[in-house]
Parts: sequence; C-alpha cells; structure tokens
Amino acid sequence: MRPNGMPGFEELQKPLPWYSPRSWYFGLVSLFLGTAGQLSDGIKTGYRHGFDSGMIMNYVYKNSPRGRFFIGRKLDEAFLDQITCRAWRAVKEIQKNMILSYLAERAGRGTFIADLASGDAGYLYDVLRQTGPEVRVHLRDVSETALAGSGRTARRLGLTDRVSFGRGDALDTESLRAVPERPDLVIEAGLYGIIHDDALIRGHFSQLKDILNPDALLFNVQTRNPQIELIARVLRNQDGERCVWHLRPVEQVIGWAEEAGFRDPKVTFDPYGIYAVVMMRN
Repeated sequence: MRPNGMPGFEELQKPLPWYSPRSWYFGLVSLFLGTAGQLSDGIKTGYRHGFDSGMIMNYVYKNSPRGRFFIGRKLDEAFLDQITCRAWRAVKEIQKNMILSYLAERAGRGTFIADLASGDAGYLYDVLRQTGPEVRVHLRDVSETALAGSGRTARRLGLTDRVSFGRGDALDTESLRAVPERPDLVIEAGLYGIIHDDALIRGHFSQLKDILNPDALLFNVQTRNPQIELIARVLRNQDGERCVWHLRPVEQVIGWAEEAGFRDPKVTFDPYGIYAVVMMRN
C-alpha cells in the first residue's frame, strides 16, 4: 500500500490470493454487477464496451439514469453517483472551459483542434456550438462505434463541415502522421491512465512535438482514486481484461511533457482531487 492507503500499480496487477477476504468481497461485487447489475444501462454499457472506453465515458457525461424496471434505474443512479463518475463529469467541464479560454485568447483566428482519443467527443460539440466556423475539429479514436456515434451527432447538429474523423491509436506514429493538418490544439483526455508503460507515454510527448508540433496541448492525469482497487479487481477494459488504471503524480507527467519541449503548465484539479487537467504551450 502507498502512504495514501491506495494500492500501487504493481500490486493491482497481481491477483489476490483465493483465501484473502478482499478476494471474496470483490468476487461477490463482480457476481452482482455481472447479473443484477446488467439491469442498469450504464453498467451494461461498461461490460459491453469496457469501463475505460469512450462509450462509457459519454454515458457518464450524459448523467441520465436508465435501466430495465425500477430496480435497473435505481442501480444506474447509484452507478452514475460513484465518485469516479462525478469526477469524470467535473473534468469534462474543466476541459471545456480550458478550451473556450484558449479560443478566447485567439480572438477569432482560425483554430484546428485534434482530439486523438476522442470517444464520442460530446464536450467538443458543446464547444463548437458556442463558437463560429473559424473553429474546426478532427476526431480520432480506436473505436469505430464511438466515431460512428460522433458522426451521427455532427449530422444532427449540422456541424459536418467543421468536424472530420479518422480511426487510429493516439500512440501510433502513423496515426499521428494521418492527422490532416497541423493542429493548434491537441487533446488527449482519459488516455494516460490506461497506458501502463511510463516510457511509452514519455516518448509519445516527443512524437507529438516532432510530428504534430501543436501550439497547445491539453491532457488529464489520474493522480488518486479511492475506488482504484475496486475498478481493477471487478471491472473489465476494452480488451476484456482487468481494468487496471495507472495513477501517476501530475508533476511526473508534466516533467515528461517539458522534456519534449512543452512549457507553461496550467493545472486544475477536479473537486474530488482525482484528476488533474493540464494545459501546456509549445
């Protein structure tokens, strides 16, 4: 255990011994969520797409409890009220406000934003609806389902002339090269916590600098989470494996970005102290 009482990343990667009371507890929680929990639309979405996917994040963002029967809706309410879900919604608003502040600085100049792990990108559509045609967005994600849903949103809102799409992994070099033009702002939200390899993230900042060379970079870092062990022991990720998230000090990730040439970090924490949202300049 770390001094803050939360298990470290290496500990979370190891299975608990069968005789551990914690193993029995998490086993019962897993059984409940895999059976009765499926009456909740949110929990069902997490099991279908992964609790680290853009699909579940967008479900949490909407914060509209749904489920089968009365019990399903109540379970969904309880799910959406978890501290991790509340933190996600707070982070969404922080990121949206940071982007709007950045756009205000640009005072109407043409701005091209690339979100490299976008999911459905609901909060970016909020930004587009508050700005003019000078702001355009390119959305990339590994999930075809998320991109298809985002495309439907763009058509419904009449924003297809301001939004483009591409399928790809944010950490893949060729995917970075496929971004259609140099972005003014690059966004990587909710990405680093699901990447286990420190060296991969550290090297990725250099790739961002060398290949895309954006004017600004927006990302978030999960620094602590009282539910981190429950998430790792009970929930599943997009690959069907245990959903082990990597907590890191925000100073460490900022240091890697500074090594690559980004500077002037502006940091805002969500009200629960789980995520740090960071804007840096080139």
